[in-house]
Amino acid sequence: MAHWPSSEKLFLLTGQQRHQAKMIHVLLLVMAVYFAVLAALNVFVFNDFEIAALDTFGLAGTLYLIAYFRRTANLKVTSWSVVSILTAIMMLFIHITSGMAYSIIWVTVLPPISFFLLGRRYGAWVCGIVFSYVVVFFFVQSRTSVVSPPGLASVLNVAEVLLAHWFLFRFYERSRSEAYAELERLSETDKLTGLYNRRHLDMLLTNEFNLHLRSQRPLTLVLCDIDHFKRINDKNGHLTGDIILQEIAETLRSTMRSTDKYGRWGGEEFLFICPDTSGEAAIAIVEKLRHALANRAFTRDIKVTLSFGIAISAQDQDAEQQLRRADEALYEAKRRGRDCFVVADG
Repeated sequence: MAHWPSSEKLFLLTGQQRHQAKMIHVLLLVMAVYFAVLAALNVFVFNDFEIAALDTFGLAGTLYLIAYFRRTANLKVTSWSVVSILTAIMMLFIHITSGMAYSIIWVTVLPPISFFLLGRRYGAWVCGIVFSYVVVFFFVQSRTSVVSPPGLASVLNVAEVLLAHWFLFRFYERSRSEAYAELERLSETDKLTGLYNRRHLDMLLTNEFNLHLRSQRPLTLVLCDIDHFKRINDKNGHLTGDIILQEIAETLRSTMRSTDKYGRWGGEEFLFICPDTSGEAAIAIVEKLRHALANRAFTRDIKVTLSFGIAISAQDQDAEQQLRRADEALYEAKRRGRDCFVVADG
């Protein structure tokens, strides 16, 4: 089965957002099937047309959300709409049945859905409000119902179960979010320097190049390489070389702009992705970094310089071609004596 929204829209989302989008995909399909089956059962088996109308309303809302999400990939609106439809159907069902026929038990499906789609904060508020309302409703029913009214012990049991659900799923969502965030951080960062790794840089480059094609704003790539890094390793040891890489990473963090994406491209190479950046602005970034490196005291007082290749976006060229131009410019800078930059021809 093809995933929707389109693969292009999903690719623009972060890892956790893509996971959430797939969850919404599955959830909407399950909701549609459930509402359709329940509506049919209430018409043909139970002859309860009021509940059937409620299920039909839920089915119509779900089908609309499927079409909306497929078209827009709007996670926020779709997530809130899913939770709103489920909450409305549950509350109406409880009222129509006066809390009987195990209708109240349906609210226990709300925590896993609302906490995952809305996050800890809003999920906790939604579940807290709905659960509080259900407990009050159940208590009022226990005082006014004339047909086998539930006693105080039943009301307390319902309150305890709902409160346990609230705490358990809030804790679960917190631990799940933290674990997922840590896994995502590890998958996209270089272990030694803490910068983005090549895999993540590839994804960022694709995203930024697609944005550049749509906006027609300039996109500049900079490849840089540590000069004579093998000599540094041979003379001082690989552990010292690792420290040098870490110190360069620190310098990048303190020098680069917040809009730039940068990371470790390979051994001693680094890639800068500079959106909405002209050639002049890229040169200014490189000169600022060269100045910071020249004024930094590296471990063992080793003199560290970088060579840079700058490639500005050009018409009729894709991201791979632009990256190749930056690489050629970098090697030209090496040939010119290192510790300098070369701007690639268009």
